[in-house]
Amino acid sequence: MNPFLKPITDKISHIMWVLILNGLILMVLAALITWSSFFMQLLIGLVVLIVAGSFFYGAYKMHSIKQILKKL
Repeated sequence: MNPFLKPITDKISHIMWVLILNGLILMVLAALITWSSFFMQLLIGLVVLIVAGSFFYGAYKMHSIKQILKKL
């Protein structure tokens, strides 16, 4: 593989694994929400925190990709 693309593909594959993991967590939380209203309130707050964390993490990874592109 081209040495120019290796760091970029590594970062993109890492982002993909994080999104897959977050998707699995959200699926489990969706199943748990149906149990009771207390769980629903608790888990909706947790989902909002997970989504917010994913956005911050995605922004961080995109920034690191931008820095790699600047170096090249």
